[in-house]
Amino acid sequence: MSVLLLISASTSAYFSSVSAKEQPKTLTFSDGTKVSTLFFPYRDKAHVKKGTERSLQGMTIDKKGNYYLMYALGDKTTYGYIYKYNKKFKLVKVSKKLKVGHGQAMDYHKGYLYQIVDIVGSKNYVLQRIDANTLKVVKKWTIPAEIHPNVIAMESDTTAIVVSKTSASNPLGAGYELNRLHIGEDFNYTIRNPREKLRINGLVGTTKGKEIQGFDRTKDRYYILSNGEYTSFKHDGSNQKTVQLGTNREPEGLLFNSKGQMLVLFNKLNEVFIQK
Repeated sequence: MSVLLLISASTSAYFSSVSAKEQPKTLTFSDGTKVSTLFFPYRDKAHVKKGTERSLQGMTIDKKGNYYLMYALGDKTTYGYIYKYNKKFKLVKVSKKLKVGHGQAMDYHKGYLYQIVDIVGSKNYVLQRIDANTLKVVKKWTIPAEIHPNVIAMESDTTAIVVSKTSASNPLGAGYELNRLHIGEDFNYTIRNPREKLRINGLVGTTKGKEIQGFDRTKDRYYILSNGEYTSFKHDGSNQKTVQLGTNREPEGLLFNSKGQMLVLFNKLNEVFIQK
């Protein structure tokens, strides 16, 4: 995943065209990390017809620096769209209406987007593979809804890491469960080995619901984002660190590009930040 952060003529021209309230900003996290505005993606015009609102829910990046943003439609429970931007932040394609559930779980891997359709009340959720060029669904696998996967990061061609949240009423208490879901070309279901599950006790976040808002996997750590905070830990669950974002804005994704720069996106003004 490659991102070029250039204070170039094209970027400057883009920023000069936005309104005063959309001028580039910088956030400083509690660990000293600084992130600055990269670009402002699509958002609804004022007074949009009820039920047609498009709510930003997540983002992923490919190795060429293209950005794929997921928008849930209306009540954010069933349908949505994928918006594809090139590395110069130009909108180049919008998918047809897709069944995406809440639309939060999406990751790019080797020419495809992998996205979880998490429709409330379904016996099974669906992991779907989407062609990154056509933005059309080309393969589906079922996931037992009982594990309630909120977010996804692809570990390999055949393995997805998904994160579920447990509440204080769970026998193990509040925390996160990371499951490996194994997929293949010859079957339409995911295979999960409970022995591969990683349990993290405790939740982060500054709002009551402790919502999971984003997830990414780097070479040696996992990152889980909630409102106001994110936590990271090694792949074995050790060395956990929690960082405050220093803003009340609702985040909708955290990920890293191939240069190791962190990106965080926020809804409402729909703004993507990148690590300086």
